[in-house]
Amino acid sequence: MTTFGFQWTDQKSSGTKAVFVKKRKNQGEGVKVPTNPVKSSENISKVPKKPINFNNNKQSIKKVTTPEDKSNLFIKRKGKKDKLKAKTDQQINKEFSKPNNSDASAKHHHSLFSESYKNVHVEVNAKGKSVVEKLFSTGKKFSELEIHRHLMSNLEKHKYSVLTNVQEKSIPTILAGKNCLIRSQTGSGKTLTYAIPILNTLVNITPKLKRTDGIQAIIVVPTRELALQTHELFGKLNTFQWIIVSHLCGGENRKTEKDKLRKGVHVLIATPGRLLDHLLHTTAFNAQHVKCLVLDEADRLLDMGFKKDIVRLVEELDNQKKHSSYDPMAMLKGEKPKEESENSEQRQTLLLSATLTKGIAELADFTMKDHVFIDALDESETTNPDHMIIPDTVKQTFILSFIKQRLVMLSALLISKAKQKGKTFVFMATTQMVDYHYELFKRYLLHMPCNKGKLKVGDVLLLDEIELDDSDAEEQVLDVELFKLHGSMNQQERKQVFNGFRKAEKGILICTDVVARGIDVPEADCIVQYTGPQSDDDYLHRVGRTGRAGKSGSSIIFLTHEEQDYISRLQQHKVFLKEHDTEPFLRELCDFMEEPDQHKAILALQRRYEAAISKDKELHKQACFAYSSWSRFYSAFPGKLKPIFDLKKVNVGHYVTSFGLKESPTSVAKIVRGQATKSDPKRLNRKLANHEDNEELKRPWPKKRPIKSISLTTSEFSSGLEPAKKKKKKQFED
Repeated sequence: MTTFGFQWTDQKSSGTKAVFVKKRKNQGEGVKVPTNPVKSSENISKVPKKPINFNNNKQSIKKVTTPEDKSNLFIKRKGKKDKLKAKTDQQINKEFSKPNNSDASAKHHHSLFSESYKNVHVEVNAKGKSVVEKLFSTGKKFSELEIHRHLMSNLEKHKYSVLTNVQEKSIPTILAGKNCLIRSQTGSGKTLTYAIPILNTLVNITPKLKRTDGIQAIIVVPTRELALQTHELFGKLNTFQWIIVSHLCGGENRKTEKDKLRKGVHVLIATPGRLLDHLLHTTAFNAQHVKCLVLDEADRLLDMGFKKDIVRLVEELDNQKKHSSYDPMAMLKGEKPKEESENSEQRQTLLLSATLTKGIAELADFTMKDHVFIDALDESETTNPDHMIIPDTVKQTFILSFIKQRLVMLSALLISKAKQKGKTFVFMATTQMVDYHYELFKRYLLHMPCNKGKLKVGDVLLLDEIELDDSDAEEQVLDVELFKLHGSMNQQERKQVFNGFRKAEKGILICTDVVARGIDVPEADCIVQYTGPQSDDDYLHRVGRTGRAGKSGSSIIFLTHEEQDYISRLQQHKVFLKEHDTEPFLRELCDFMEEPDQHKAILALQRRYEAAISKDKELHKQACFAYSSWSRFYSAFPGKLKPIFDLKKVNVGHYVTSFGLKESPTSVAKIVRGQATKSDPKRLNRKLANHEDNEELKRPWPKKRPIKSISLTTSEFSSGLEPAKKKKKKQFED
């Protein structure tokens, strides 16, 4: 060890002020060490400065060292001074070498690009072998099935010719009247699997069905959109006028639905809540002769919490069937009850699901007896149930982006998709996020200023920060229809949006998981997952909205660097993703913004969003609530996905920027809680301001006198009048 020090002596005082000693390992112990040495240069600088006169020798510095070490004295202090001086000179040079405002604007130092690099540690196994389910196995045709000839002609009319794998395995078993548990991938034609046997059975009933015969088949689906879609499919196949098909959905007029049930319905498609409501409270609901009960998307029914409703539904159907068999006149005549007669039929139950879980197996055991399990996958015996089965026609990719650039990257993707034919689903976590992004993109992405390339200050494109002339008015620049859909919308709006999106030539639907199950949009060719799914099944069903019936499609999921482990989790489920090349999206963004530099184009669009949100109070409020709902969603991930999507590991301030907000997360939380608002202060009423000094207006209103009960203090012989008060005599002082 080597220590440094010096000894400072004064002639007036014999005491030692400080000692600075250089000591080597080989040096003896003859040097005295002070009790309170000065440990740093800061403490040395605090010593009172006195003039040093070397000639008079009043103050002198005594060096305690050996002659050979004189050259090494104060090396450490000198090196530190040199470093400080070099650092100061470097800062001064930077200050003098700073460019002017125009040069600084050209470099675009913005917070969006503060994260220049982050570690990517996940290993992408893009060549992994996925579990593939064959959609068409043998090429068998519908004409080979034993179904009614008129039903066969309706199938050919709508270009249904070749059976899918699940249809080939399931339809003959269902036609035989057996209970079935069917598992097949999304988009494999499960709806047609039970629609054909139901219609074929009802057509072959002789004599023909009448409206008074009651409901013959009940189909339970999880969402309203799926109910409308299933009803539409039955309408295509059912050209038989005596077979009545209808649907019941939450949000519809109950009186209208009662009128339908009173007139008579044979095939009823319904959501669980509204179906159970009519079954318990509508007397016109005749379910005594139900021959078939279908639970479509059974896994989704359980996920949405409809298990109790389904159990109650099955119990009520059993009770109505028992009451229908009670015939007192037949008992007096000695005849057998109807359920014991040869003509009585047991109710057939069908469960269909894209995944097979423990809950599905328990539900099948409760609702069915002696059921047949049909798996469309040939290797079902050797396949792990945790493996996801996604059509091989879907190209699955991911985009690894910085948090603060997510909003602009999504905008660039939508700009690219808007120039192509097809339809795009954009899945988001909450209804507030859907509402906010829909309004933001509709106002400030689909519409842009004319000649926006000329609206520059220096080299930076500043949109919405300068006043536009009439010649620079905004116009619609993207030829695409934008839609939104979530569970908080009323039924009429949901129906209009769903039908409008299906009929549109090309469109973008911003939605929640309410349309992630069973929805069939044939032209949907791209699925975008802007927020991660809260379960593995959600990812499976989101991707299943494309690549249906053998068509090709693509799926893109947005992930941050903190969420990249989700790729490894999908690989454990035999789902292998490739990284998507974002260069084409950025080129489209540059062309769209009329800005050749990518950084400048990204910065210009982000500034446009931020400026628009700060000016629009309603949009700013929506942005705050959208961020708040996202934070609640992100903190509610289940335990299996919590290590990947962990709110404690992310920079929430960067996520605030990704919503186009300039405030801090704490300020946004205060705005949401109502403790702070972005509205102007309330102005006083002028009429009230004139009476500001009037004391009478400032007096509080007199309190009402409490009413005292006198029932316990009044005699029964009393007249009820209050006793007269005696007047006090005035006393006069002499």
